[in-house]
Amino acid sequence: MRDFALAPRTISRSSGGLADSVFERAELDPTLPVLARRPEGSSGGWQEVTAVELRDEVVDLAKGLVASGISPGHRVAIMARTRYEWTVLSYALWTVGAEVVPIYPTSSREQVEWILRDAGCVAVVVEDEQAVMTVGSVCASLPRLRHVWQLDADALEELAERGGMIPLATVESLRRIVLPDSTAVVAYTSGTTGHPLGCALSHRGLASPVDTLLEGWRHITAPQGQQPSVLAFLPFSHVYGLMIQGVCIRGGLLMAHEPDLSEEALAAALQSFRPTYFYAVPSVFEKIYKNFLRASQQSGRGVLFE
Repeated sequence: MRDFALAPRTISRSSGGLADSVFERAELDPTLPVLARRPEGSSGGWQEVTAVELRDEVVDLAKGLVASGISPGHRVAIMARTRYEWTVLSYALWTVGAEVVPIYPTSSREQVEWILRDAGCVAVVVEDEQAVMTVGSVCASLPRLRHVWQLDADALEELAERGGMIPLATVESLRRIVLPDSTAVVAYTSGTTGHPLGCALSHRGLASPVDTLLEGWRHITAPQGQQPSVLAFLPFSHVYGLMIQGVCIRGGLLMAHEPDLSEEALAAALQSFRPTYFYAVPSVFEKIYKNFLRASQQSGRGVLFE
């Protein structure tokens, strides 16, 4: 538990893009913990990442993206579960003016091919070797696709090294030309018939509802004087997950990630991270309720639970 005499300040509505929140937070509260991550292979303790550490990671990755030819307006797909790298990568892409195209990691070969081709993606970031094989099987029909980066093969570390010679001024100049109405995300709807359709969401379109949520509901996210914390586990491939990410980054909430949606993994993450605020879709709350009810009945405490 981390106590605060004053709540972290909410990032003011800016005239630029979503990435500005990372840089502004680093200026306002450089030592504020904004993300928590578990060491590789660990299922227990969490390591806090401060606002200035996050900014530096975003800058290093943004330099690598520039060195790899990613420019404003380029579309880059992220095909991964909800994990720490998703957040760092998305803000690095927004820093250089690129557009994020989320793809569910369980998407079929046909769905992946359609989205990458329809969006005109120049790069795609995947999690593992299986996803690399899925993308590789459709590369022949994707003439604009130039890069396939694999998270589990240290792709982000390699990108950061590649950008070592890119000056900070280049990244700053790219960030400052991003406008509120520039496209930040192209989200594909599942639909009921035909191919999924891409919906272009602007930086303003994501930031404005996030600011409204913070203004009206921030006071319920943690007891007074305590930094709110959130365990992100729903897919960032969906706009709901992206909004939660935005609430945390813009509002100074501490955010951890849990990519495994199994009951055991989620329960363990909730116990070890102990978030002050929990969000989900109704089906998740219903499932949790039924599990608690079943456990209480089996232990003879069903009446007390009710």
